[in-house]
Amino acid sequence: MKKITLLKWLVDLLWIFSMPIIFVLLGFSVAVLCIDLSDLNIEVNRIHFDQNDLFSKILFIISILNYLFIIAALYFFRKVLHHFIRIKIFEGTVIKAFKKIGNLLIVSGLISLIVSIIGTVYFEQKVSLSFGLNEHLVLICLGLFFLILSEVFKIAEKTKQENDLTI
Repeated sequence: MKKITLLKWLVDLLWIFSMPIIFVLLGFSVAVLCIDLSDLNIEVNRIHFDQNDLFSKILFIISILNYLFIIAALYFFRKVLHHFIRIKIFEGTVIKAFKKIGNLLIVSGLISLIVSIIGTVYFEQKVSLSFGLNEHLVLICLGLFFLILSEVFKIAEKTKQENDLTI
């Protein structure tokens, strides 16, 4: 039980530190439409947003808003850990939260992958293929893991209900 408490404490700490960042990101994503990006040296996921055209600003806003998906997944993970601490593991809310976490992480991974590809082609005018582990694939794999976990918990919940009915 100490491990789950430690994990919950760390996730809560990360959540507390991410709350002010949400407001900064939202404000900055609105402000970026009004300011000249060529004066700033902005880099998100190794992509330099230094051009002052609308497409560059849209990609930048999408990149910022993509982080909100990860923060939302963190929120649902906090809810899951809260249920785990209270030993309410096989509840419908836990299963739904796992599914939401999985979907958010997959969408976030796909969006960051697409923005990375488009940004590399648009800003650097090059197309390259690299093999290995990157943050986009890790997010997609984690998302798939949480979706599988959701299905496993759904089966476990059904088995638990059948066990509770058996005399």
